[in-house]
Amino acid sequence: MAWYHACIMAALLLVFFAGVILSLKNAVIKPKIKTILLDADGTLLDFNRSEQEALREAFTELNFPFTDQTHAVYHKHNDACWKALERGEITRDELKVRRFRLTFEELNLPGDPALATKIYEGNLGKYAFPFDGAEALCARLSRKYALYIVTNGLKHVQTARMLKTKIPETVKGIYISEDVGFAKPAPEFFDRIFADHPEIKRRETMIVGDSLSGDMLGGNNAGILTCWVNPAAAPRPENISVDFEISHITELEKVL
Repeated sequence: MAWYHACIMAALLLVFFAGVILSLKNAVIKPKIKTILLDADGTLLDFNRSEQEALREAFTELNFPFTDQTHAVYHKHNDACWKALERGEITRDELKVRRFRLTFEELNLPGDPALATKIYEGNLGKYAFPFDGAEALCARLSRKYALYIVTNGLKHVQTARMLKTKIPETVKGIYISEDVGFAKPAPEFFDRIFADHPEIKRRETMIVGDSLSGDMLGGNNAGILTCWVNPAAAPRPENISVDFEISHITELEKVL
């Protein structure tokens, strides 16, 4: 019987040490995160809803019909313009007007792009729709992590919209590209944050966002961890590193 008890003890010891080794391995693999950079639109805020309401008001004021096609055409050109800005091909002022010029041209509408821009931006600041659970999540995370908002949006628009939510109460700062002078994914955008807060370590920082070209690539350029909010379950790109992936912002705590 002695050999039997010896075998049992040996098995228990093996299980114990295997658990210890696995715990150490997980501790090494899972980095210690202390700072979280949160994208705004598409991550914390439902920008599509805000955009649609602001566009509807603008087109109504301009006496143009607003349909699903109208929204789709604008959305297409708006996305293309923001990507061009991220690549440094156009300026922010050019973006504001170009998206409406291209929309009016495709829809054969005799609109003034500059006037449409002014009306639309005035309307956009009125609407802020946080995703379900986003405000509560930020409140919980703020007790354990240093949170910062990082967005490529327009300063006066993003500021107005953020103030309509409880999110500013939970973050230590809001970085808007128009203020910084560089847009995500430029490394200079992130350099500004680390220069302002030298206590923040890049290896302990993660960016969370829905944009591959802005947020994930920006995180790669900055040398920080990345968490992609991917509600459509799109395939991961081969040329951009994604450390974590979630389908909704409220799943973020699972990867921390």
